[in-house]
Amino acid sequence: MSVRRIAVITLSTVALAACQTMPQQQQPQQISSTSGGCKPLGGSGGGNSNTKNAAIGAAAGAVLGGLIGSSAAKKSSVGARNGILLGALTGALVGSKYNSMIGMTEQQDGSVKLNIPGSVMFKTGSAEISPEFASTLDSVGGTIKEYCGVTGTIIGHTDSTGSAALNQRLSQDRARSVANYLASKGIDPSRLSQDGRGPNEPIADNSTESGRAQNRRVEIFVRPPAP
Repeated sequence: MSVRRIAVITLSTVALAACQTMPQQQQPQQISSTSGGCKPLGGSGGGNSNTKNAAIGAAAGAVLGGLIGSSAAKKSSVGARNGILLGALTGALVGSKYNSMIGMTEQQDGSVKLNIPGSVMFKTGSAEISPEFASTLDSVGGTIKEYCGVTGTIIGHTDSTGSAALNQRLSQDRARSVANYLASKGIDPSRLSQDGRGPNEPIADNSTESGRAQNRRVEIFVRPPAP
């Protein structure tokens, strides 16, 4: 079973369970912190989930991770732990209107990659985060903050239109903007890193408009702590 399949199954489970708890509209807000601080990933920490949807997603992800295992490790305990992270992110994004636009895949190292189109986060040529996307970014940040040792790496990408130097700077500025936003919401900056790759890592053909749109993106790698 592919890693992408895990995410799809988890999303279906979360969507069914959360239909009665989803808020009518998400608003940008300070990422909440539990009274006892962060809780261990896969442990029985005393923290509360940032949202009911994230809690449901984490529970579903733990079950699926334990049953299916992880691409990063074959031990069921590690699979369950990484499943919790995958499920929590899936659950946190259930209420976002951008949910269907965000790609989510587990990587070989056990991290979860969120592939976010640049068009939903920024205006053309800008590194200022769109206010409409803020609540979605809050949900991602809430998961990073909630679990002890979880980190986020933000990578900015552009298409090949324009000068390489300009694109490199824009990709760096956008990655920095996301990292600064998350830090402003209470995430320890030491748990965040960022980089810009400019047009150097395309995932589609830059000779077409649809390809260029796919290449203009921000990737957020949410990594669990070492076992």
